[in-house]
Amino acid sequence: MNTKQPNTSSKNPGAADSGGSFLGHIWASIAFTVTLGIICCGVYPAVVYGLAQLIFPAQANGSLVKADGTSTTKDEDAVGSSLIGQNFSLPQYFHPRPSAAGNGYDPTSSGGTNLGPLSDKLINGLTTSPTPPATQPAESLTFDGIRLRTIHYANDNNIAFKLYHAVYVTHDDGTITLDRKEEVPLKTFEDAQGNLNDVALVDAFPHPTPANITSTPSEYSRTVLIADDFATPIPGDAVTASGSGLDPHISPENAKLQAQRVADARHVSVDKVLALVDQKTDQPSLGFLGDPGVNVLMLNLALDAAAPMPAPPATAPTTAPATQPAK
Repeated sequence: MNTKQPNTSSKNPGAADSGGSFLGHIWASIAFTVTLGIICCGVYPAVVYGLAQLIFPAQANGSLVKADGTSTTKDEDAVGSSLIGQNFSLPQYFHPRPSAAGNGYDPTSSGGTNLGPLSDKLINGLTTSPTPPATQPAESLTFDGIRLRTIHYANDNNIAFKLYHAVYVTHDDGTITLDRKEEVPLKTFEDAQGNLNDVALVDAFPHPTPANITSTPSEYSRTVLIADDFATPIPGDAVTASGSGLDPHISPENAKLQAQRVADARHVSVDKVLALVDQKTDQPSLGFLGDPGVNVLMLNLALDAAAPMPAPPATAPTTAPATQPAK
């Protein structure tokens, strides 16, 4: 039986395997790039934006909140975002965790300090003397550090602690031991108004000694300032910044330690404040992802609604009231 073989001959051998002309490939690539550009840079973002505005308008516009705690999509009505921390320093408000983002909670400069856990700057803080001509005090605080933050946190929230002058001795074999501790009154580091002298505190903390110090027979001793004997442990998030510097949450333990100060400033019971803390505590996602956290902005807005600060007393007129007009 004869089988007919396919005719593979061609006037242009290899044309069937060429895949088309070079110019054809160029035009195909251009068409493919333009098509993907339209889809990925135009159609897809427009669809996602439209669906987000339709289904999740509040979240799509930054999770903005108004003074009454409700969501809004208008910048002019917003007092903040529930996703970004902001600074609260008055005693009647809960305070957030520290921030290293720009000048604090700056969303355009998100980030941490990038300081290691053994960094002297991170632990003990840093002060700087100005270069001449001096246009500021002889020394200023450049970075507060964990030790100073801990003292401020304990002092602000009436947590008892003690300051000590600790004398450490370095022996011939290189070991360092604590020789003795002498209690120092906190007022030693306060000004006439009762404010803490941050520069003096940071300078007194146990910064590393210069490597070129030579010691006499057994020893080089140094006296440094330490804080100890805290009535309760200070939560880590109270004295350290988050990696982003924008974390809007604090731990429930941190919030509960601040509750008494807030209650005293607002002249309400601490139980009422603690109830609001529980109400504004966000639980872990799906019940097990992450840790519980208290949204500071939402908690402070709830405080203003439930326990508003009393209005300041009216000031007396600076001039005597006019007498009744003559009749």
